[in-house]
Amino acid sequence: MNHSALTLRPAARSVLIALALVPMLSQADTAEEESAVSEALSQQSIERIQVSGRLMSSAAITAAERREQSQVADLMDAEMIGRIGDSNVGDALKRITGLTLVDNKFIYVRGLGERYSSTLLNGAIVPTPDPTRNVVPLDMFPTGIIDSLVVQKSYSVDQPASFGGGGVNIRTLSLPRERVFELQVGTGINSLNSDNGLTYSGGGNDWRGRDDGTRGLPSAISEALDTYGSLNTIAIARQLGPLSAETLAQAESINRELGTAFNRNMDIRSTSIDPDFDASLTFGDRIELNDKWTVGAVASVAYDRSSKNIDEQERYYSITRGTDLTPLVRYDDISGTEYSTQISGIFNVGIEYDRMHKVEASSIYLLDTADEIKLKVGDTIETINEPNRENMDYSVRYEERTLVANQVRGQHRFEWLWDLGVNWQWTDAKARRYAPGEMEYRYVRNTRPDGTTTAALRRSDNAVQYIFNDMQDNTENASVDLRLPLDLNSWTVELQGGYNYFERARHSRADRFKFDSRGFNNTELQGSFSEIFSDANILNPSKGFAISDVTAQADDYVAAQQLDAYYFAVDALYDYTWRFTLGARYEDFRQIALPLSPSTGQVIGDPASYALLDDDWYPSAAVTWLFHPDMQLRFAASQSVVRPDLREVTPVLYVDPLTDFNVIGFRDLVSSKLTNLDVRWEWYLLSGSSLSVGAFYKDIDAPIETVEIMGSDGNLLVSFRNAEQGKVYGVEAEFVRRLGGLWSTAPDWLEQLFVAGNVTLSDSEITIQPLGESNITNRQRRMSGHSEYVVNTQLGYDSANERHSATLSYNVFGPRITFAGVDGKDDAYEQPFHSVDMTYSYYPTERLSVKLSAKNLLGEKTEILQQGQILQGRDPGTSIGLSLSYRL
Repeated sequence: MNHSALTLRPAARSVLIALALVPMLSQADTAEEESAVSEALSQQSIERIQVSGRLMSSAAITAAERREQSQVADLMDAEMIGRIGDSNVGDALKRITGLTLVDNKFIYVRGLGERYSSTLLNGAIVPTPDPTRNVVPLDMFPTGIIDSLVVQKSYSVDQPASFGGGGVNIRTLSLPRERVFELQVGTGINSLNSDNGLTYSGGGNDWRGRDDGTRGLPSAISEALDTYGSLNTIAIARQLGPLSAETLAQAESINRELGTAFNRNMDIRSTSIDPDFDASLTFGDRIELNDKWTVGAVASVAYDRSSKNIDEQERYYSITRGTDLTPLVRYDDISGTEYSTQISGIFNVGIEYDRMHKVEASSIYLLDTADEIKLKVGDTIETINEPNRENMDYSVRYEERTLVANQVRGQHRFEWLWDLGVNWQWTDAKARRYAPGEMEYRYVRNTRPDGTTTAALRRSDNAVQYIFNDMQDNTENASVDLRLPLDLNSWTVELQGGYNYFERARHSRADRFKFDSRGFNNTELQGSFSEIFSDANILNPSKGFAISDVTAQADDYVAAQQLDAYYFAVDALYDYTWRFTLGARYEDFRQIALPLSPSTGQVIGDPASYALLDDDWYPSAAVTWLFHPDMQLRFAASQSVVRPDLREVTPVLYVDPLTDFNVIGFRDLVSSKLTNLDVRWEWYLLSGSSLSVGAFYKDIDAPIETVEIMGSDGNLLVSFRNAEQGKVYGVEAEFVRRLGGLWSTAPDWLEQLFVAGNVTLSDSEITIQPLGESNITNRQRRMSGHSEYVVNTQLGYDSANERHSATLSYNVFGPRITFAGVDGKDDAYEQPFHSVDMTYSYYPTERLSVKLSAKNLLGEKTEILQQGQILQGRDPGTSIGLSLSYRL
């Protein structure tokens, strides 16, 4: 609840905040703090807590807001994010208790996978441009547009019932309190970039993250698909007339002509890597029109262009004898380069009347483009037993992810209507993943007895594959919240109620084509890609060139979701000592995902069999005991749900961009029901120091698990299944402490240092029955994605003259199951990653700052192991950044 019972009446709020500021005086609580308390008690309105030190002041402000929450929650504001130096929301959130970051995109809360977290934008559900996940990739949100982040860990009925480990609410820039102008430029480099990278001929607009048409599906191909339904020779011939030698010959000629329409300027070459560059500009102002009316606006734009070399390895195993693993795929030399372009912008305008009414309108634009070129040298099942022969797999993956959200929201308090509060929002959002011209091809390298080598394009009907993907996801979300305060003797009560409507429409299309090289001789196949598939070679009938349309059944699909939700709750404060928040939420959820035939566009199968209907009540209860001016004890119990993603219930084969594993959906998945229990003790001090210790328990009915199933050609294939039962439980602790005053004779310079940290220790259990298509090795084990421990620590420094600040941070998570093993193979575990990051900021003037940052100082690598053998390894390198910021 954003506006809690602690804000029901200005007088009550003043008393409670004043009581909250009364510290348990110890050696650390000085006379200066006592004076501040006296001043606080003498005022009827307290806006914020002022503490010396840039980050300690921020910590005190967020701690005050966290204390007002009715639920177990953690917060992080823009000051804290900027202090640590994180560039996007994903990086920032991993500093919060119990949170870990996967692939710089997805947050795991309390050791649970991203399916158990949800993301809201200013309280609204928004679509995701990632077709493989139900949540928005958090690396898309630059921290420059963020006002604060709220992670709610216990469920409340004013939030969507799709709640597992926790929910993240991203609160963007709002009306400024004063005029603000900030310009920032920066640069950086990664340690892996000391070697040359890879590149190819892209488009003229790559610098702004947009393809200029070079990679897109050629218009001639699109027109041919509309005319013939497929590019296969037989399909074309049937459209030309009765099958005959003449129509087949004509169809083969058309097929070859269409081959020349594809972009074949795809030779991959070496290049030097340029330093990264980023820049941002923010401007906002607030104008007091008179005593009652205020208008304001803020705008921010940012641009980030970066590149990073790739150093990876991949393997896949089978068991042929006992428990020994035998490699079927072994790529120990994977190199390449990923180019990234991010552009973001936000414009927010609003108007306030008499501090009782506020209406804001926001437009947010996010673009995140990744262009990855990769060379994999190694073996598959075809070459792994041939010491003088190996594969050289080239691939290009280009994708544009965009999110555009337009939002109008309002906050109102009607004094004449018993102080009724009304909050509402309407959000229209569009997400798109546009991945044109993804392609891959393989050269086979042979080593002669004298040590010399030759490499030739594989002679195959599948020598080259082009894939064109386009997914669009449109959503509309509206909600209204009503809050009515009541004073009943010793009780301060707030009645709450609301309605939420959400609808989503998604359309996804994929076109896949392959080239036939079997008619080329070995000498020709030793040429470059563009030489082999020149116009002359393609149009030469003797080469036997042909395009095959290999778009699979259900590669195209349409999907829709609708949600109607109602809730009511009571938030009651008794004698400023006990706070009770009780409520229930009803959700009527409808979802359908329909696979389409690529040639006809018709639904494959019975549409009714793809529907998911889920309507239920979800109660929540929270109790807070304000037993001491500095301390409080929270209890929370609730029921919630985690529903399968659209992609997970669509029986379509796709590649997971996080793991590069082949994945296929399973339409018989059902929703998982959760029972959540939380307890937390919190201690807050005026100095900004705080300490909290909590415990949690979650019982999950029919949890959705990632499992390995039978694949083909030695490739790894994973899917999703419902287990029978699961549970996760643990304890977590968090602290922020200034080092000054730790003992009576502590030196004064310790006042300039602080420590902050959190730790989560937990365990989980799951029971899953055997599957018909695979034999799961461990039917009782931990849940997929769960880490038994998560640790975050920070050591900070704020100079006495506020000219210097520095932070050294450390983050690590425990081993977690990537997917369940089958046929005697153990589960695959992602190994701990010890992340050590550092930032140093220098403020030569009040308006100018210089920041130096370093990521992954230990040079750690990410690894997924199976029975001690490397399944996948990646080296993210060490990144160094330097930025200059000017602020009015």
